[in-house]
Order: sequence, then structure tokens, then C-alpha cells
Amino acid sequence: MTSSDIFLISPLLCKNITIQTTEKISSSNIYNFLTTSIQSNDINLQINERIFYFYISESNIYEIYIISIANTYIQTYANIFKYYYKDKIDSIDLFIANDYFAIYKNSKLYFFKENKNYEIEDIKSFIKYKYKLEINNINIINKEQIKNYQENFIINNKEYIKFVKPKQSKFYLYYIFYLLLLVLLVVGYEIKNKPKLAENNSKIEYKKNKEIIYDIIKLCNIYKLQIQNLRYSNKYHLKIVSKNKKNLDKFISFYKNSIKIKNIYKNKSRYILEFEIEQ
Repeated sequence: MTSSDIFLISPLLCKNITIQTTEKISSSNIYNFLTTSIQSNDINLQINERIFYFYISESNIYEIYIISIANTYIQTYANIFKYYYKDKIDSIDLFIANDYFAIYKNSKLYFFKENKNYEIEDIKSFIKYKYKLEINNINIINKEQIKNYQENFIINNKEYIKFVKPKQSKFYLYYIFYLLLLVLLVVGYEIKNKPKLAENNSKIEYKKNKEIIYDIIKLCNIYKLQIQNLRYSNKYHLKIVSKNKKNLDKFISFYKNSIKIKNIYKNKSRYILEFEIEQ
């Protein structure tokens, strides 16, 4: 690998969350800590996403970043200011660019944040209050300087971000098996009871309803919704659970003409939809 193999990305491409802790997390627990923290912030991790983080010891804060990108070797523009230093300096320095700012501690990147047009003193006060850091030097970086630092980076840099990758959950496979089993049970029930229903002159469009069930299962997988209950009694009755209200709203909007909503409510951090499939 050479420096030209490293892909530079904007800090704004990274989803960022801040987590306060009481102490530094051990290496054996860091993966569970990161993934749990991300999911508790209503961010659904994808298997192709990557996670990296910085620990700020003065305040026991973790700055966690999530990025979805195919390149193996990646670095952010926030790291190009390493070439500001000719020798290692024991100080805490603030670099302010147009759309982000970066904190360096002892000549190394400590963490970075989006700059939402804050004034210099506001950023300085925020860092002091939030992270318990006293800034020693402030550097306002213009586009020309960024270009120079970037050129230095491309020529000299050999370091890239070490990522944590989300693991494929076995629960997902169990969940798919569970859904398929539900469908088989429902279809079996239909076949067994179809003659009785015909005697009672019940007009059920089996083909149409089964197709909707298959589509619902596909859409639930896309929107990360969990089918908690599926039963059949003259018509299909389903209960769907989601931690993300927007995804549940998208589901309802998609099927508004095909389902009859019986109940929708929130239970703790989960949103629950109970409905029937219209005949």
C-alpha cells in the first residue's frame, strides 16, 4: 500500500454520535459498547458500514463515527493537519476549517466535529465545557492551506483509519426462518380449512392475500421492521414492531389501501402496529 492508495473523505460523510461514560471501555467490551450506543441513537447499522472512534480521556467521552464506503484504506480531511507539525508539541490545538473543526492533542488528531457556522469563541467555550479541554492554539484554515496540507498528506501519509465492522447477526437468520415458518403455517391452515370456508360462502381471495403477505415480509426486511405476530382467522391479522417511527410510517403509507389498522401505539422505545389485511 502506498499513500496514493488512501482515499481522503470529508468529515461530513461520517455519521457522528457522542457518548458520555464513567471510564474508558475495555478492548474486550468495545465492540458491544459501540454497536449498542449506535443503535440506542436510532441508527440502524448495515453490514457494509464501518465504525471508528476517539476517546477523550479528560471528559470520559467517546466520539463515534459511522461511514458507508467501499474503500479499504480511508482517512479524513481532519487528519491532514498532522503536517502542520514539524516536531511533536505537547499542546491542545484547534483547527477550524469551513465546515468542520478538529482538535489535536500532542500533535495528533484527537477528534473532529461538524462546524455549523459557529464563532471561534463559541467553539472554544463548547470544547472547554463539553470535553474539559483548554485550547492552547487556534488555527483558522483557509482553502489554500487545506490544499497544501492535502498535497503533503498525499505525498507522505502511510496511515489509515482502523475500523470496527458490524458483525452479521445470527438473529437475522433465525428471524427469516421464523417468518418462513409463519407463512407455511398460515398456508397450511388455509388449505386445511378452505372447504369449510367455502361451505359458509366466505369469499376470500387467497391468491391476492398470500401475495400481500409475501410483499409485507419483504418490505419489513427493507424497513427493519419485526413481525411479532401473524395469524389467520377468516383474514390475516399482523402485529409489527419498530424502533424507528419513520420506517413504520413508510410501511403504513405504502399499504394504506390494503390494510385496516386496528391499533398503533408506543411501548417504551418501540412502536407497535396492529392491522388486518383488507379483503
